[in-house]
Amino acid sequence: MTKFGDSEAIGFKRVVARLRRWVQELRVYEDSSPADLKDCIASLSISETKVRFTNVQKADEATFHWLFDPSIVSFSEWLRASVDHPSPVYWIQGKPGSGKSTLMKFAMKDPRTLGFLGRVSNTNPQWTSVAFFFHGRAFLSIQKSLVGMMMEIVDSILRQIPRLIRLAVTVYIDLVRAQRTRAPVWHLEALISLVDRIITQRETRIRLLLFVDALDEHEGDNELLAQLLEGWSQTADGYYVALKICLASRSWPIFTDHFGHCPNFSIHHHTKEDIRLYTESRLYSSLPGPLKLLEPGPLVYLAEQITTKAQGVFIWVRLVVDQLVKSIRDGTPYKTLQRMIVETPEELQDLYEDTLCRIDSRYAKETYVMFQLVLYSIEPLPLDTLVNATESSLDRFFDHKNDEITNASEKSSDKVSVEGLWRWLISRGGGLLEAYTSDAHVDHLGESSSNVYVQFLHQTAKEYIQSPRAEKVMKRVTTEVTNKNGAYFLTLSSQSCFAWIAPIKVHMLYYAKVVEVDNQIDARIELLNFPVPQDSKNDRCGRNWWLEKQDLSKEREFLEKKLDGPLTPYNRILFLVVAKLISMLDEKRISIDELATIRRPTGYTPCLLQVAIGGPDIVPAKLQDRPAMVAKLLSLGYPPDRRTAIKLPEVDVTTTAKTGTRDPTPVEFLLRKFGSVPGSDETRLSILKVLLEGGADHSEPFSDTTRPKYTTAHYTALHHCARFEGAPMISLLFKHGADPGRIDEDDWLPIDYAVLRGDRAVLSVFDEFRPHSQRPHILDVFKQDDSAMWGLLP
Repeated sequence: MTKFGDSEAIGFKRVVARLRRWVQELRVYEDSSPADLKDCIASLSISETKVRFTNVQKADEATFHWLFDPSIVSFSEWLRASVDHPSPVYWIQGKPGSGKSTLMKFAMKDPRTLGFLGRVSNTNPQWTSVAFFFHGRAFLSIQKSLVGMMMEIVDSILRQIPRLIRLAVTVYIDLVRAQRTRAPVWHLEALISLVDRIITQRETRIRLLLFVDALDEHEGDNELLAQLLEGWSQTADGYYVALKICLASRSWPIFTDHFGHCPNFSIHHHTKEDIRLYTESRLYSSLPGPLKLLEPGPLVYLAEQITTKAQGVFIWVRLVVDQLVKSIRDGTPYKTLQRMIVETPEELQDLYEDTLCRIDSRYAKETYVMFQLVLYSIEPLPLDTLVNATESSLDRFFDHKNDEITNASEKSSDKVSVEGLWRWLISRGGGLLEAYTSDAHVDHLGESSSNVYVQFLHQTAKEYIQSPRAEKVMKRVTTEVTNKNGAYFLTLSSQSCFAWIAPIKVHMLYYAKVVEVDNQIDARIELLNFPVPQDSKNDRCGRNWWLEKQDLSKEREFLEKKLDGPLTPYNRILFLVVAKLISMLDEKRISIDELATIRRPTGYTPCLLQVAIGGPDIVPAKLQDRPAMVAKLLSLGYPPDRRTAIKLPEVDVTTTAKTGTRDPTPVEFLLRKFGSVPGSDETRLSILKVLLEGGADHSEPFSDTTRPKYTTAHYTALHHCARFEGAPMISLLFKHGADPGRIDEDDWLPIDYAVLRGDRAVLSVFDEFRPHSQRPHILDVFKQDDSAMWGLLP
């Protein structure tokens, strides 16, 4: 129990601040509806984060059972031990291509794993297994980022333990209010906060077993990744929240520094017998029926040769065995097979180069284009799409007279030709690409189609094809096409109107932007001149089909889902801006007055600053320069404070108009993260700086359709940032003259929101810029450090 002398006591004020937060969270949860809970879970679920785990090949029946043998590795003993002894983290390390992902999936799926963890009782709940596999070969960042990892982990936990949804819904409601959409973007900060809530809660007993594979394929700050994983393992108390984490990665120094002290083993030291069994099985199955009755000794000797030379690298074995299987089926003599093994390079990168050099030089152009298409494609391409796009783009590159390749269209529709497509892939790819079956990818035509897709054999194969070594090999056999990249060939092939082009055409504005950035061609205007589809009745791969596939209705602020009729000059302009091809804007080609005043037939006037700040993400963030786009519009004279209505189905426009609420300014649009405003604090800070330096008024009152009875005449950017943003954003506002003494409708100063949050960095900024006359006791309370009550604040 704690006693306070009066309401001005330091500890009292801190307790009140924490109680306010608890009460606010409790009210949010109690007021939430079943629809809120359902939408919360739906907003966290992304199918792409599950693709890598799904596609990892199942381990051969006879392999990896040594994982549960305590005389070989300590994994089973780690499972049996308490969560804090010897460590809650286990690290599986190994060479590239040594089978780490296959082993991780095997460990998660094998029932012995849960068996070793211990019995379930009234006091010991069932262990919940959760997994995320980073996917370096994927193009989408969500498959190899911290955000993707945390969304998959949280989604999996909440679906298996519904009692914890209450922790997520409060964060979800905050995001909904800030972004004004039922499907908000989960930013890293919100996800970290939610995971911390799950791990630090002390009401529901849970036991979590987390598998995180391929840390080395994470695209981002590996130090932050390692710190988060370490922090989670140390925060769980072991009673209410028991947490064990199994990790797998290459032996990079950063992971060794963080996890080298944990129980671990190197997988390539233990797979010799697995490789031998796998090799014998593959070689024996390749023999013609009658030969299987003969003495297997020669095959056993070949398998021993391969096992010794492999040095624990499964992907090396797979490539070599594939070549031997083909040779055996072709009747190659035994002595020749032995010589092939002896002459095979031992290092994986050397083997990749040897494989590339063996591809028939007649196919060199197709090989290069095919690899480039796979490297640059946003999503995995179906096998028939890859084959036809390679041939079509080469045809257009060399300006052949036939506008479409007739036999290519026949291949895509002829089911008998699937075997031919597979042979084409092998002969041009040399085994560095693999075809796999998946139902996880989007069918853009909305109908039954091939579910056979193509990807690189392994992350190391992709890394090799991107290396100067591979480029040098390709230039030795062909120089005509090697000065162009995959985006160029994807752009060329997107001009087709056959059904197989759908997975490419749906992203064609992105590929055009890559080409534009590389200064290879100017493909902006031409891309909007869609070819007339052969099947005009269904409009397959035509203009209206493309508009529907963009799903622009998600960005309801800007475009309707479908535009009928021809692309008018207005629609061309809007699409170009939305697609981030904003470099066309200049006084000679398009008038800024036209852009600022033109209206749609519905009377809705788009604000191009809103489009630039948070328009539909047709082009991924790594190719966008939103601050530069905003600066471009402002330099052309676009008004920085223009208020424009945003269309949201949950807001009654007529009601809000009667209550006097205002449409948002670009500053409010940015800070409240409407549309697709980028989640990066650094990017949003840069955009705000450009707006303020361009004359935007930060003191303009915010709109507020969530509280119709208020006019929000005094709630400003500083109030909002004090509630939701970090110290740099608040400091920038102060440097541009923000008034810390402005009171909103609830009689709150901006600093009151900062005190409620308890963020020390934010409070320090207010202390630096506050007038000496403004409520000195509030900040002075938090600056003193002679109370243990600091522990009540985050």
